[in-house]
Amino acid sequence: MPSLELDALTKTWPELTIRASLTVPDGSLLVIAGPSGCGKSTLLRMTAGLLDADGGRVLVGGSDVSGRSPKERGIGMVFQDAALFPHLDAGGNVAYGLWGRGRSKRERLAEADRLLASVGLEGFGRRRIDSLSGGERQRVALARTLAIQPGIVLFDEPLSSLDPALRKRLRQDIRDEQRRFGLTAVYVTHDLEEALAVADKLAVMDAGAILQCGTPSELWERPDSAGLARFLGSGPCLPIVGHESGRVLTADGNFPLASASAPEGMPLADGAYVFFGRGDAVLSDAPAVAGSGCFTARCMRADYAGDSVDCHMLSGDILCTLRFPAARSPKPGSSARYAVPAENIRLLPKDDADLQSR
Repeated sequence: MPSLELDALTKTWPELTIRASLTVPDGSLLVIAGPSGCGKSTLLRMTAGLLDADGGRVLVGGSDVSGRSPKERGIGMVFQDAALFPHLDAGGNVAYGLWGRGRSKRERLAEADRLLASVGLEGFGRRRIDSLSGGERQRVALARTLAIQPGIVLFDEPLSSLDPALRKRLRQDIRDEQRRFGLTAVYVTHDLEEALAVADKLAVMDAGAILQCGTPSELWERPDSAGLARFLGSGPCLPIVGHESGRVLTADGNFPLASASAPEGMPLADGAYVFFGRGDAVLSDAPAVAGSGCFTARCMRADYAGDSVDCHMLSGDILCTLRFPAARSPKPGSSARYAVPAENIRLLPKDDADLQSR
């Protein structure tokens, strides 16, 4: 399958300018995540040719398709609401994409049945659309997209209208089908759990711009801004209020200033942050050992999450979340001192602006 490249693809509205450069290697799945209104779906529509871009290029397999119609780009799209024809049965919806290829009606319906079987809907060809579940409708939409034999498939929040249990099952089905067919795919979602679960590469978008792109583990463990870390929920970010004797100070803590923990040349002026993964803080009744960091926090609320507990902690005037094993989570109202291993500490620069709330 061909690769996809978005080269400075741009669209300007009075209230927002969207500009993005991304590369999707052939056969891989890129997820674009971000808050509502950040430009994710607009970016997909420009890629597919359904919306004219103001600038930039769309390259499919290295060829510039920016001036081509949607039909000529070799890009398929699966929409949020499936966008199926209610007057056609499942097979008729899939066969619709086979019109104009010199095939008889019988051949088109036979191919539609084959495609439905390929996405786990064998025998569904004569089913009415209004008799199908939400997950089945999305499978029909995927089969209809595959009928046009696209090199690239775009998924625009395909599971957002489904219940959580079905979403979890169907997202893995889509991932399995993408791998089985070897599709190059871009998948847009506002659901971070979904994004982290299915992506080969994850791009986080806000206010029309791509903030960071990398593997899910890279973004989770090494976000390059405090706003991104907070959006992902990957760990606390405590504002730095000063530094002395090789350590940085927060309102209720101090941390080692290791040369490897901060980007080169990053000023430790007001607005920089200490970041550490939410699973890396350990309860400590004694002062932090040499080289580690420490901070004091008060548990404001504890949310049960099965074998773990998400505790909303207040350190200084910053509210953050720490996840603890259920057996040793702090009680609401209690305060304690926490130690953080030096290797888990990173310093992040001041945000120009925080991500919008999800």
